[in-house]
Amino acid sequence: MCGHQSHHKLYAYEYIRHINHCSKTDCCQPNYTMTENPKTLLGLNVINGFTWPPLVHDTNPEKLANFKVREDDVFVLTYPKSGTHWTQKLVKNILFEGNNDKIRKDSESNPLGPIEFGDNYKKYDSLSTEKPRVMMIHVPVDVLPRQVFEGKGKVVFVIRNPKDNLVSYWNFLKDRQYLEEYEEWDSCFEASLRPDMLYGNWFDFNLPYYENHRNKKNFLFLTYEEMKLDHKGCVLRICDFLSRPLSEEQVDKVVENTSFSSMKASKPVLFFQGKPTYNLLRKGVVGDWKTRFTVAQKERFDAIYNQRMEGTALAKRIKFEI
Repeated sequence: MCGHQSHHKLYAYEYIRHINHCSKTDCCQPNYTMTENPKTLLGLNVINGFTWPPLVHDTNPEKLANFKVREDDVFVLTYPKSGTHWTQKLVKNILFEGNNDKIRKDSESNPLGPIEFGDNYKKYDSLSTEKPRVMMIHVPVDVLPRQVFEGKGKVVFVIRNPKDNLVSYWNFLKDRQYLEEYEEWDSCFEASLRPDMLYGNWFDFNLPYYENHRNKKNFLFLTYEEMKLDHKGCVLRICDFLSRPLSEEQVDKVVENTSFSSMKASKPVLFFQGKPTYNLLRKGVVGDWKTRFTVAQKERFDAIYNQRMEGTALAKRIKFEI
């Protein structure tokens, strides 16, 4: 045991996270010693002030920043629960012209999750150069591979309105057993407003990207609400961005393959610690926040939203209902 410890206060108890070191540090798994509470929680990993899931190792942010980008790489970049898997499926459908057999074969041969998890960056690095790599990624702007900002690769960045985003995020987090405060809606709402929220808060994650990089040629910014309002139009925008023109028939096939009903029927799941544990699609609607936010929470969030978004270009594109 290396002696490295991170201490986080979790309500009335503390957990202590120990990292076992071995000759292959990237494969090490954390052990947890709990005190004052019988429930075992996975905890989080804070690296240079940013809060990551425990599957992100201490050296991963640096490794990702220095990741070698290929010219035809496509990064699907989002704050978690913003339509990541939907967008990834859109991109892959476009690259494979809506051919389900080719898409299925690619998914079976490359069943990789977010590039920031574990040693996924190594696995992506080893993929064949014969076809573009499509990489799901949730990282702050200072961790995105630096070569992207030099114009290499392309980024499809999707932003979801922060109220719906939070409701979806909570429904995901409440069963993950990271922190107790993520299990109940009210405490997760409070946590989401702080900078130490898992993956940071919505504002700190999205604003630096959009305000500073929205006009870069290798960035395409879409919103979840735009994708819901004009599914086909967004498919065509991604086609144009990736320089992948499709026939009308192929476009219609991509739209069909990536409809919510079609994707839900395929039952996509998240593989968490090697096991399928969570259906990734829940409702796929805009405005679901109204079923969860109290009046007081709405008023408080709106005040913070107005303050953080005042004068930003992003404010013009956010829709809380359609």
